[in-house]
Amino acid sequence: MNTSESLIASDDTGAAVSNRPLFPFRTLLVCFTIWLIATEVLIFDQIKFNIRIEALEQATRAMHGSQLLVPTERPSNIPGDAKMQNL
Repeated sequence: MNTSESLIASDDTGAAVSNRPLFPFRTLLVCFTIWLIATEVLIFDQIKFNIRIEALEQATRAMHGSQLLVPTERPSNIPGDAKMQNL
């Protein structure tokens, strides 16, 4: 390969880079907007959940009941005769 061929090959590489389509900025804006809305929905949902839990705890205390017990594990569907082991 002589030097003129190598120059043409390098020019083709530069032309290929310059002919590449630009990054779709509009797509980026749409994705960012969707992400932002979803994040806001999740945050407001968490705030609303916290307010409901707090109101439920206050109602429980107002009734002079014991503290609200929240199960930490799902109840098992195993019959009473079966043995269950924790891993």
